[in-house]
Amino acid sequence: MRKPLLVAVLALLPTPVLAATPPEGVPLEVRRGFFTEADIGTFFTLGGENIYSNAQTYLQLGVGYDLTDKVSLGVHFGLGASAANCFAGYLPDSDVCSMSDNFTVSFGDVTAAYMVPLAERLYLMPKVAAGLTRMDPAPVGSGDPGQSMTAPNAGLGIGIEYATPMDHFSVGADFMARYIIGPNISTFALFPRVKYTF
Repeated sequence: MRKPLLVAVLALLPTPVLAATPPEGVPLEVRRGFFTEADIGTFFTLGGENIYSNAQTYLQLGVGYDLTDKVSLGVHFGLGASAANCFAGYLPDSDVCSMSDNFTVSFGDVTAAYMVPLAERLYLMPKVAAGLTRMDPAPVGSGDPGQSMTAPNAGLGIGIEYATPMDHFSVGADFMARYIIGPNISTFALFPRVKYTF
């Protein structure tokens, strides 16, 4: 008597399991929270004796956190270079720059972005950034031409981001303009982004 009852109970067990919503056909939710990103693009400066620098490779690494579905904060380290553009002026009767006309530019910035939905999983992202910039060797100043210099920077940017169907991964592209305060150098970076949200 107990055996047939046990068999009947075991036969009914899969029913609640099968009643659950199957994973197929359920849209993936955009993952939000702690993220890292890696970006490689191009970088140049404006101003100086040559009006603009030659385009150089730009590398940016960042970590951040999505505070809400629309607001994210991050810390980013960026590395670029200004090539063949003299900001300190030429030596008298010469086309030789009085300081270095080739220098690396390192950014350490805090960034904030606001995500504006354009379509499902696609966002327009206006951004602001502020932090410190290190230039090596110094492109302006009255000290030793071989020394580096540090100055604050502030910037604005615009980006686009798509949350891919691959869980955790988003891709996009950014255009960021920063102004280095003190030496008065305008910098621009254009780069694709790959973002991983944990």
